[in-house]
Amino acid sequence: MTTIKSPNVTWIDIKQPSPKELRFLAENYNVHPLIIDGLEKPTIRSQAEDYNGYIYLVLHFPVFNEQKKVSEPVEIDFIITPDTIISVRYAKIDPLDEFLEKCKSAIEHTKKEAMSRGAIYLFYYLIKEMYAFSLRQLDHMDENIEKIEEGIFSGHHKEMLLALSLARSDVLNFLRTLRPQGAVLESLLARSDAFEQKTRPYLIDLLGEHHQVLNQAENNRESIEGLQTTNSALLEHKTGEIMKVLTIMAFVTFPLTLLANIFSMNTITMPIIGEPNDFWVIIGIMLSAVILFFAFFKSKKWL
Repeated sequence: MTTIKSPNVTWIDIKQPSPKELRFLAENYNVHPLIIDGLEKPTIRSQAEDYNGYIYLVLHFPVFNEQKKVSEPVEIDFIITPDTIISVRYAKIDPLDEFLEKCKSAIEHTKKEAMSRGAIYLFYYLIKEMYAFSLRQLDHMDENIEKIEEGIFSGHHKEMLLALSLARSDVLNFLRTLRPQGAVLESLLARSDAFEQKTRPYLIDLLGEHHQVLNQAENNRESIEGLQTTNSALLEHKTGEIMKVLTIMAFVTFPLTLLANIFSMNTITMPIIGEPNDFWVIIGIMLSAVILFFAFFKSKKWL
């Protein structure tokens, strides 16, 4: 448990809460038993609730998993009073840790801004930092989309199938994690009377940040789906070209096989066989048949 104090606000950050830390919250901050139960382990649903003079929030943020190559939700629970903010998380979250270190430093501009007023202002700067991190993740997603596009138009259609599937799963998980935050922030905005009147514009700004991140993620989703359609069309075209070549080869070899079988029949009378240059005559007949087939295909614009 990490505690940072200023004359105006106290920030308590708890990572993977232990029973002792949860008892501390219940005894010193009058945290409701239902919330204590909820803090014991991560939850799936985002929410905003009022309890005895404080607000309880559950938010999820997408964090890219390097091993699985997709974004996964990480949870941060908040208990906010006018002068205290308690954050509870269940995993390491780099942007939150970086912001925490900045707030610890007495000379950092971040601490002067975030810790100089009430808890809702600290919450505002913290969530802004998380959204800035989400935008950086989307920038990396953009770079990945550009690489996939280059791969598609370089002829690596099969290799891009897996890359496209992972990119689509990544952006869908990203959107699925962030979308519920809109309702939570709107609920918090509706409860802004519990804080200073001047905090309302800050909460509106957070909603704007949320919409900005969502819009960029939606643009990435549309780009990936467009690339999937293009890649599928190119694969189908390539497959069609291969099938056309194989079909033409089958039709060309059919008369050759037929003629070869005819002239290999063991009959008493066989035209051409035994005549001078009979081999070359037969070869000429086969070549003529091939030329006639190609001329027919060309006239039908199959070639």
